[in-house]
Amino acid sequence: MFNWFSNISDHAQHLTQRLHHLLAPPGATCLTCGARAILSSLYPGICPRCVELIPWIRSIRCLRCGRGVGCPDCARLHMQNRSFILNRSAVQYNPLMKEWIGMYKFRGHERYAPLLTALLIQAFQAMSEEQNAALAKETPAPVAHPATPAQQTKPQWRPDAVTYVPVSGERLAERGFNQAEQLAAGLATACRLPIIDLLQRQINTTKQSFKSRGERIETMKKAFSINPDGMQLIEELYRRSHLPTQKGMSHAKPIQILLIDDIYTTGSTLDACGQVILNAGFSMEIPVEIYTLTLARS
Repeated sequence: MFNWFSNISDHAQHLTQRLHHLLAPPGATCLTCGARAILSSLYPGICPRCVELIPWIRSIRCLRCGRGVGCPDCARLHMQNRSFILNRSAVQYNPLMKEWIGMYKFRGHERYAPLLTALLIQAFQAMSEEQNAALAKETPAPVAHPATPAQQTKPQWRPDAVTYVPVSGERLAERGFNQAEQLAAGLATACRLPIIDLLQRQINTTKQSFKSRGERIETMKKAFSINPDGMQLIEELYRRSHLPTQKGMSHAKPIQILLIDDIYTTGSTLDACGQVILNAGFSMEIPVEIYTLTLARS
């Protein structure tokens, strides 16, 4: 008798599960809002409604830092000598993006990684298109040889390598990963760019979000240094990126390094990291240009 009732109960439970599956909306559960829907094919894990809420920076007001609104920081005289050529960011750091990044960065929800990486990749593609357009304007048209028709070649901007802002050993132990490194690795893999580990954090700075603009800048001044093998990596990158001329001399074209972080606030972290890389290159007489790309811009 007991077995009979048990079989009936199991059968009823199975029918209930099937009925729930049939009546439930099609698709899967959205990572961010929890709704059941057909998820986006471009932005992993989220529904079309959440895709519409992404606060893209579509119109750049400040060509230096990539801000979508007026930027008093870049107007300051002492900010004109920052180590990076320019910064671009994917999205505005609004409450929604703060939640998404926080879920990944502080709570360890790894399912957010593909989504956030997809946002960064799209920003990189837009950045590349912008730089290619700028190069096309700067490059003079080729002069044809009398016996050879002119061949129009479009210049292409492409960084020689990707690197990232490091975290301290204490922060790494606390989170289990470096979010900037993960974003950089995802971008490098998708865009087939080499990724190099150039920097290390010398001191464990307290959370920057609680500091004023001046305190952020002061804290970052001595926070980073070049990795023990960083000089060799820069030298190898320079050799790979520069073919010898007919006279056996290398071109003087700087190597271009793309520096990745998750959030741009004042730019002090990126500036400090870029300065360390520039100083390392200068000590070896290797010209370096730093470009920065972040997930969000506050």
